[in-house]
Amino acid sequence: MFAFYACSDDSVSVIDVDPDPDPDPDEQELDPALVGTWVVEPTAGSLAVGPSADDLSWWSISSGDVTARECFYEDQYVFGDDGSFQNVLGDETWLETWQEGVEEDGCGAPVAPHDGSNVGQWSVSGSTLTIDGEGNYIGLSKVHNGGEDGKPSNNLINYTYELSDNDDTLEIRISGWNPDVAEATWYYRLIRQ
Repeated sequence: MFAFYACSDDSVSVIDVDPDPDPDPDEQELDPALVGTWVVEPTAGSLAVGPSADDLSWWSISSGDVTARECFYEDQYVFGDDGSFQNVLGDETWLETWQEGVEEDGCGAPVAPHDGSNVGQWSVSGSTLTIDGEGNYIGLSKVHNGGEDGKPSNNLINYTYELSDNDDTLEIRISGWNPDVAEATWYYRLIRQ
């Protein structure tokens, strides 16, 4: 924006000139503090769920479960400075029986489309972080704003996010997945790599 000043004996007028008065509504907003590689923190309480964002009492991961799900805590969430987003999974990730061909929960080879093979996009608006792309997600691949089946509408998932003061801890919350409890929330605490 440019400002021009016009003066007369009695007054000063400020005239603002915006070089782009009609910005493209599809233009992405990126938070540079998110750029980089993140993992869910491998500690008790870093993965939890409850009836609201302030009440995560239904379930919270224990230190024993962190050990059992070691493969989950190795998964990386990569936010590119160009707006790209990618899940980087190793040879194994946490699998659950809702996924095709998975007979029991546990570590195993990633299952498409949640196998890290697709590069998606990320953007923010206020405290909302949007992930756009088939098979792209943060935290548990099954959870999205319309259910727990890994199939978000239009491949879009909206999360609420909050960064720590030093930008090294990222708290993610997602709701809307439980039709019986509208405010039900999954919580993930990530740390920067």
